[in-house]
Amino acid sequence: MIDENEVSSLRLPDGFGIELDLQTGEVRKQVGPGQYEISHFELLANSYLLRSVARKLLARFRWTKDSGTEVPAYRVVRCGMGLLDQNKGVSIYRSIVRNRKHAHFGGIVQCGSVWHCAVCAKKIAARRVAEMIMAINRLLESGGVCGLLTCTVPHIQSDQCAEVLNKLQNMFDRLNSGKSAKAFRQNFGVLGQVRALEFTKGINGWHPHVHSLLFCEKPLSWAEVGDSLWHRWASVARKLYGWELPRAAVDVRGGTSAASYVSKWGSERELVSGVYKVGKGESLNPFELLGQYAEGNKSAGDDWVEYATSVCRMGQNRIESSRQLVWSRGLKSRFQIADLTDEQIAEQQEEPAVLLGTLNFEQWLKILGQPYDARVVLLQIATLGNFADVMDYVKNLPPPVGKSIYERHE
Repeated sequence: MIDENEVSSLRLPDGFGIELDLQTGEVRKQVGPGQYEISHFELLANSYLLRSVARKLLARFRWTKDSGTEVPAYRVVRCGMGLLDQNKGVSIYRSIVRNRKHAHFGGIVQCGSVWHCAVCAKKIAARRVAEMIMAINRLLESGGVCGLLTCTVPHIQSDQCAEVLNKLQNMFDRLNSGKSAKAFRQNFGVLGQVRALEFTKGINGWHPHVHSLLFCEKPLSWAEVGDSLWHRWASVARKLYGWELPRAAVDVRGGTSAASYVSKWGSERELVSGVYKVGKGESLNPFELLGQYAEGNKSAGDDWVEYATSVCRMGQNRIESSRQLVWSRGLKSRFQIADLTDEQIAEQQEEPAVLLGTLNFEQWLKILGQPYDARVVLLQIATLGNFADVMDYVKNLPPPVGKSIYERHE
């Protein structure tokens, strides 16, 4: 007999692809170690939940306008709630892509934050992954090669996130500037790079690190590239901070490493919004910290706020935000890739869709005034039914009682 106190899930033979959770009775499809596929509706609820938690944690950061009115400092606080035009209301669209008949809203404020918002991050990541894949493919077609560079810096549990991030950014800027950087690019035929900034939090504190796709015009020795970058990275660390870094602080890989990283990067950004349930490990990414806070872990929320205010610092009436992805100047033009900001991507229509109907401002306030996130339910109804079903749902909602979902996070 299986002891449920010792075994949390009944594992089926390798390759079978599903598991049975004995505690919940849930049958889950396993797609990787500790990762399980979930439905689109659960994904939708998870991403909205994470955005709502981020809003709650950042709502206290405010600016005072010249008129004396206080406004939220971070755009995620109004993301998915504020209307672009109250007179036009909120549009409800349903995609017409085969096997992807999902509903989404139009006419609402989108924050475009890859750092704070699980909803916008997933949408932006899909575009960014496509851009990187296009660039790699066009490079390979021209006879070039692409490698993957990883740079890390020392850190301990007591280090502040902003402090470690500042040192990492200073070092990477120095690595890519000056005569030595120019000579490196010429020696190895480096056309440019795409730098990605990432974060995890583990037992040794915050671990911001850089992954960079190196675009080179012809085949070369990646070992020689790694040695050259290592000597320069170690030299920068020594000059700036007196560090003696181990060789492992720089890693360069060729072959399929770049393409594999892009694929992994895309799947992890989907993971951000809950596409896959993730097993607990020693390190957590920022959105996993948000999820833990939602489950009652207050310290996880404190950690996330530290991260969120480090990557997007409050300046004088403006947010100074670190960029998650940075392309070398002229690299997008070389590969004929349109240069769009994260905010522009977030505001675009998600995919080919038809307009089901429009909600007026009063109806939208009614939806926001519920004690739960009625937007998620409404989108499920719009996905499965028609606009008449949507209107029946809105009509039968009770009048708002107390503070709306937006006001509760003010």
